[in-house]
Amino acid sequence: MKNIIAFSGSTRASSFHTRILRALQEMSPADVKVDVFDLSDVPFYNEDRDNDRAPAAVQSLRSTVEAADGVIFAAPEYNFSYSALTKNTIDWLTRPKGAGVLRDKKIALICVTPGPSGGKNVSKAMSDLLPFFGNTIVATVTASGITDKIAPDSAVITEAELKADLAGVLAAF
Repeated sequence: MKNIIAFSGSTRASSFHTRILRALQEMSPADVKVDVFDLSDVPFYNEDRDNDRAPAAVQSLRSTVEAADGVIFAAPEYNFSYSALTKNTIDWLTRPKGAGVLRDKKIALICVTPGPSGGKNVSKAMSDLLPFFGNTIVATVTASGITDKIAPDSAVITEAELKADLAGVLAAF
């Protein structure tokens, strides 16, 4: 069984990225388990708190990633880059420098937008950043016009091409 941990870079209740991760859970083959980690309680990175008494949410985050076979970042594009939540997650997972639990993990990126950019700016930024930590990007899914590709207020992917791309994410691990 492959255990994949997934993060949504948005805490918005009807986030496209969170809904896509829920769809991935439903689409997963029997030998792949996708867990969506709730980042709501993870505080902003603070080196003064990054020790053996790190906040409980950070300890849970790190132990979950350490045990995972791979990581999915569903990263919304905010101002042509990743959200503060996505960056904060990366910061907690890549410290201490050179020894963070994200090091050498296989990573998939899902970056979608309602607009025309399709998440290409955030996927590029993350594709440039993550290999610095020894990560291998195994799959990247970008899509513009996401409002037409997922059912309103649900985790049902309605476009065949996006559904196939997401299946490819699961197969990449």
